[in-house]
Amino acid sequence: MRRRRQEKPASQRFEEKYIPEPMSGCWLWIAAQQNDQGYGSFQLNGKVTSAHRASWIMHRGDIPAGRNVLHKCDVTACVNPDHLYLGGQADNMRDMHRRGRFPEAAKFGNAKLTREQGQSIRLDPRRTAIIAAEYGIAQAHVRRIQRGERWAAK
Repeated sequence: MRRRRQEKPASQRFEEKYIPEPMSGCWLWIAAQQNDQGYGSFQLNGKVTSAHRASWIMHRGDIPAGRNVLHKCDVTACVNPDHLYLGGQADNMRDMHRRGRFPEAAKFGNAKLTREQGQSIRLDPRRTAIIAAEYGIAQAHVRRIQRGERWAAK
């Protein structure tokens, strides 16, 4: 008779995937990366999400609709909840611009999204209506992005 492997609690799995950096206080994600910008990924409640979003949920609670989890420390691999805060998409864009991390613009002049935003939408587990409202695009466009028909990963 085969024994079923017992799954570790999410908090234990999470703690095994970062290392504390004593000088900065950052918790550096050393497990799976979701993209080439250094953001980690983590499976929480049966869904893959960004590691920093998972950290927020596990340490601070739910993320309200239309809010992003942003980094105070500007270290994309950091998952320390003390280095994270909630903000809207406009806050995220202002912060990226201020720190000189503004994403590569779309190749087409009439595109509403940057490549980074397209990649974020592909991995966003929230309802299509919420994502569409946040980015000011149609729900059908969100679904096309999530299926990989638009803004495919590079």
